[in-house]
Amino acid sequence: MKHILMVDDVATNLKCAGEVLKEKYELSMAKSGKQALKVLQETRPDLILLDINMPDMDGYETMAKIKDNPEWADIPVVFLTAEAENESELRSFKMGAMDFIRKPFDPNIMVTRIDRILQIEDMRKELKISAKRDVLTNLWNRQYLEECVNYEGEKTEGAGALVLVDMDNFKAVNDSYGHIAGDRVLKEFSEVLKQYAAEEDIVSRLGGDEFSVFFRGSVDKEELQRRVKAIIETVEERLSVLDGNEINISASIGISIMPEDGMDFMTLYNKADKALYYVKQNGKGNFHIFQDKESYFYYGKNEKDCSVLDVTQLKRIIEEKALLSGAYQVEYDGFKRIYQFVSRCIERNGRDVQIVLFTIVHSNIINMDMGELQESMIHLETAVKTSLRKGDVATKYNNAQYIVILMETTKENGEKVVARIKDMWQDMDDDTSFTLHYDIQGISDDNEDNE
Repeated sequence: MKHILMVDDVATNLKCAGEVLKEKYELSMAKSGKQALKVLQETRPDLILLDINMPDMDGYETMAKIKDNPEWADIPVVFLTAEAENESELRSFKMGAMDFIRKPFDPNIMVTRIDRILQIEDMRKELKISAKRDVLTNLWNRQYLEECVNYEGEKTEGAGALVLVDMDNFKAVNDSYGHIAGDRVLKEFSEVLKQYAAEEDIVSRLGGDEFSVFFRGSVDKEELQRRVKAIIETVEERLSVLDGNEINISASIGISIMPEDGMDFMTLYNKADKALYYVKQNGKGNFHIFQDKESYFYYGKNEKDCSVLDVTQLKRIIEEKALLSGAYQVEYDGFKRIYQFVSRCIERNGRDVQIVLFTIVHSNIINMDMGELQESMIHLETAVKTSLRKGDVATKYNNAQYIVILMETTKENGEKVVARIKDMWQDMDDDTSFTLHYDIQGISDDNEDNE
């Protein structure tokens, strides 16, 4: 049952309105603005019926104090008044009132207006909630997670654990089986996270293959480790195979703890991200709790993981797990390091290595559809992957550009490879508003004019 707070200094008005509304709504009543503010400190109504003409503190002053309080500001307010001037009505709306009912009121009209406002308010709340949900997985999004963590951090006894979860090897799934299959994997991954979260915890998708769980309340580290171990093991069990094909999905997890690691989202996120990076650098498919001074010992899902490495273990950790055909696909930061390493090698041995920058250009950028650009980029990525060798390296630079390093390739042969990629891209991309431009240059060349 919806709850209405009625504020009026005339007892007969409260009684009359109460008789009309009591069968349908839960009612609270106040005879002054000050009394209404005290009621709001103890309860939160769904709507406030507020008389304008009251002694000491009139309806406008009361309304201003309600709007100044973040906890009350979004409660819909309907003014009640015997005034007939349009100025009063206009002032009420400018202050944020949802409606304006004149006395003496017609019971049916009053109930109808209240019902309409409450329906609108329910729709607003649903839209507000849906805006904080990830469309694909229906998990909370980063905005909501951030709000919840910061809210917890504002409490005197604020506590919890921020767990960042990265899905390992997901890009290979999209590359090999397509984005529809990838979406199925993301949904299944999200179900695993929900399985190990309590009702009060916040499970969210930060974007792409990055997820998070915020476990609310005081943290028992043994219980926390038990949960994250279970997540890792369940992911490996449920996401090892897709349509009969081995996909080797695993979960890497970084953890920071409130209050010792911070009391706000960004501080906790940055520390959990450092812990996650530590896992990524030590073989993936594991977890690590942030420490101010990292040692070579780290928390792992098995006791044997908490030890120093020998060279055989090191090779197994750093080797590429999925030796897929085509160019070596990396993130941009990794690409920069490879480029710098290749440049150093060329200085010593003088080998031919070309760098190619592909750019997708639209004939009318003002009317360009970003979804169509994304599809065109997917076609380019497929063409690059299909056309290049394992020794070549490729990365996406931005929404419209792709970079490739062609190892052991002369400028002439590089042009042939580029032509093959362009032909394949054109065969796949039937949107004639897009064209594919490129620049090619030897890594050892200081400067050169290109297409």
